[in-house]
Amino acid sequence: MDLLIAQEIELHQHHTRQNRAAIERLLHVEFSEVGMSGTRYNLDSIVAMMGEEDRAQQRVHSQSYCCNTLAPGVCLLRYQSALVDEEGEACNFAERCSVWVLTDEQWQLKYHQGTACAPFALI
Repeated sequence: MDLLIAQEIELHQHHTRQNRAAIERLLHVEFSEVGMSGTRYNLDSIVAMMGEEDRAQQRVHSQSYCCNTLAPGVCLLRYQSALVDEEGEACNFAERCSVWVLTDEQWQLKYHQGTACAPFALI
């Protein structure tokens, strides 16, 4: 579970999101996502979206990770996230889930979904 959490957090980092090699290492070739807005992404569209991101004044805060093994080499990682600005104000609260699959001895994110939720206390 620690490796999956570390890789999930790595995907939150701007420098990772701007690094094509890092993205290809972390995201499965069949990656898909349903974002908080309901927008659907595949690998090509998420790479394009990440490439257009500006270095934000906000950072992703994530917490309350829980991992369930769905099958050998398949894990569901669930957690909460929020964007936090330089003053410590949080917004865009979400419940998130990621399906990680083990391929060629490497874990890759195959599916991700973010669902908007009520604000929660940051821990």
